[in-house]
Amino acid sequence: MPCALLAERYPKSYLSVDASPPRRVDSLPLRAYRILEVRLMPAAKHTGPLPHIPAKITIPTFATKSKQVGQTEIHSSLSFYYTGISSLWLWYHADLEMLRAYLDPLGMTPYSFGRKTGAVNINFFNAAAMYGQGQPGNQGIGGFNETEINIVGFATKVAQHVPQGLSLRHFLTTGDVTKRLGNYRVWVACDDPIAVAAGRQVFMENKFLTPYTYNVPGLNNPRPSPDEFTSEWKCHDPDKTTHLIYHATVNLAGLSPVPGNMSEVIDLSFDAKTKRPVASRRNYFGMYDTYLQRGVGRAVTLGYGASKHPMRHDMIRLIGDAKPVAIQRFQSPPCIAEVAGYYADV
Repeated sequence: MPCALLAERYPKSYLSVDASPPRRVDSLPLRAYRILEVRLMPAAKHTGPLPHIPAKITIPTFATKSKQVGQTEIHSSLSFYYTGISSLWLWYHADLEMLRAYLDPLGMTPYSFGRKTGAVNINFFNAAAMYGQGQPGNQGIGGFNETEINIVGFATKVAQHVPQGLSLRHFLTTGDVTKRLGNYRVWVACDDPIAVAAGRQVFMENKFLTPYTYNVPGLNNPRPSPDEFTSEWKCHDPDKTTHLIYHATVNLAGLSPVPGNMSEVIDLSFDAKTKRPVASRRNYFGMYDTYLQRGVGRAVTLGYGASKHPMRHDMIRLIGDAKPVAIQRFQSPPCIAEVAGYYADV
């Protein structure tokens, strides 16, 4: 089509300005190709470089009521690798004799941090793992949320090698260099059946399947003010999901952390077959933020629901209405970041 005819057919606002002599490509001038190309895009409504990005976007939600249809076997691994994790630990003092009632029958001893007190923590985390296999209906990427109810202790038979006199502050910021002290997982509540199966079979965890509702600030979830530093979660009963085992809110606004790394963290379990304590080493590749100010106690709201699950009973016994003495946070870094779009024609 001659350029003159194109100019008559299309408004001037769609024409590219090109004073150079036209070159012919497949019998059409190159300038004509430019005009046709530009004609496909409407004229810009504003001249800025950024399109309008909505403050909120709409995503689909699903009623997940899947039914297990069978089982399959996969290769076991001596290590489990997390793709990403966001963890919050709430640390509490607890009566040492009460903790003995939990650990003594398992061949473990609670650690004394002085004044006849030991330590208990709630570890709530959001995590993801890439399993390396996928099929239709199974993406092979697992996102899971967990709560660990932990008692700090050690295997009784190695008591002579356990360092004495550590304060809780020292333990949380530096850790135990002998790696004898660990977190005995009284309960692990998880919302992913694959993670539950692996935890039971490989790490001997006292683990069960149950759902969560949560809202945690993160790079993909920048919560608006005044909740930009607030994490909220609910652990539901596995059978009656309208009932809660517990719920928690943590607001870190106004608190300043101490950086540190207490890895490797030693996780303790119990092998019921051999009647022996089992330890596994968990490495967090990065820095922890540990909050130790007096305001920590006011930063946490912990409550219990109407669930009859024994985890609720043990939380009330171990923690009750006590105030936390420390908060820890670990956030793994992202591996890729892609920013929102911009107009590429400016």
